Amino acid sequence: MFGPDPDDGGDSTRDSALRLTAKARLLAMHVPPFAITRWCDAWEAEASAQGREPSAGYWDDGVVWILQQVAHGNEPPTSD
Repeated sequence: MFGPDPDDGGDSTRDSALRLTAKARLLAMHVPPFAITRWCDAWEAEASAQGREPSAGYWDDGVVWILQQVAHGNEPPTSD
């Protein structure tokens, strides 16, 4: 129930750590804290639409994509 899922080979733990690292980077780059989770969710949806799988490069690209969205004055999507 707690800890990594033994069936995923540790992937979910690694993916969670990479997402958390990306969130910390965005916070350090002054992305508003209230928006970071929403932007990360939006990146995951965008990356999925592109057929991308989570990896370190995936989150590097995600940080760039999110910063571009913020620079263009876009607001993060809201949860429905």
